[in-house]
Amino acid sequence: MERPKVLVVYKESAYSGLKASARLVRSLQRSGYWKVALKSHRLHQLTLRTVLQALREKGHEPVQVMRDKVRSLKDVDRKFRLVVTVGGDGTLLDTSHFVGKAPVLAVNSDPSRSVARFSGCKGEGFARVFQRFLEGKVRPVPAVRLEFTLNGRKGPWLVLNDLLVTAASPAGTSRYILKVGRRTEEQLSSGLWISSAAGSTAASLSAGGKALPATAKKFEYVVREAYHRKFGPRRLLKGILSVGSRLEVVSRMKEGRIFVDGANLSVPFRMGDKLKVGIAQEPLRLIGLRK
Repeated sequence: MERPKVLVVYKESAYSGLKASARLVRSLQRSGYWKVALKSHRLHQLTLRTVLQALREKGHEPVQVMRDKVRSLKDVDRKFRLVVTVGGDGTLLDTSHFVGKAPVLAVNSDPSRSVARFSGCKGEGFARVFQRFLEGKVRPVPAVRLEFTLNGRKGPWLVLNDLLVTAASPAGTSRYILKVGRRTEEQLSSGLWISSAAGSTAASLSAGGKALPATAKKFEYVVREAYHRKFGPRRLLKGILSVGSRLEVVSRMKEGRIFVDGANLSVPFRMGDKLKVGIAQEPLRLIGLRK
């Protein structure tokens, strides 16, 4: 009988990425960071081994994929009973763009250093949480995602955390027209955060937004460092929108960018381009998500 497959997506530790450069190793050893990176690497590897062992002991077949290779996968929902990410929020976010209905369990591989808002457990708790999932005692929690269109074409990814609309260089001035409902305003700023409810505790909160319950069917926008002297006081600086609402941004930049859930995914946002954002119908089903 074929064993059910579980996709395990894991990150490359900072130690693994740095050790190939002798110059960096010497520099980090002098600074004292090398010991920190090595400790974190060992804990990450231990967590990964713990996850793989627990899956095999429960009769499942783990299929391992490094975080930067996950975009090459096809038909994740059909091929895998469960998706497990081992790392922090970055690993989970990169994986989420290629998962539709399959449940996901994010394992925090280094609680002392990783940011893991979406984590369902640590390494030592994985076997227990996984068993409770198999028994139906722990059910996935739907985390609302955002969808976007650019010039009428649907974006290729659903957004779990946030979008950042900015100049091609984030150090430049972001120029755009913001439309919220019937209200329209031209703005100059450092950029515009558009976050899901689940992602509202990240950058948008730091920029002055409001933390929303992770499962709320709402999303919010927060303008970063608006410039008021050009057009007078700006009014559409932050707000919360519900299901059915659409936020629209029209580029006034020769070279702008839309960053999707961090720095790894982005699309150009040039003069006249029109971005529309709303709540997607398909949430990400996260095991152990704190509401």
